[in-house]
Amino acid sequence: MIELKYRFHGDASRDVAVRLSDVRPARDADDPAPWDIGVTIVWGAEIAFDRPLAGADPLHAVELAAQFASKYLRGRAEDEGGTLEPPIVP
Repeated sequence: MIELKYRFHGDASRDVAVRLSDVRPARDADDPAPWDIGVTIVWGAEIAFDRPLAGADPLHAVELAAQFASKYLRGRAEDEGGTLEPPIVP
């Protein structure tokens, strides 16, 4: 498992974590995205996202999961009027 930790600074500061885990084949090899990776995003005490995402191969699944988590965290921090430490580069 890979766990990345951030700190949200805004009206109410909180810890944020992204967990990527369990990369595994989940569907037939004929499927365009047969690989899954577990993605969990914890925003303070809230589990904001917890489900697998699919990819064409193991590294593609990791890449897509990282892109998803990055966009989610940046967008949520912006929506809540705060910043993340360390910052996420667009």
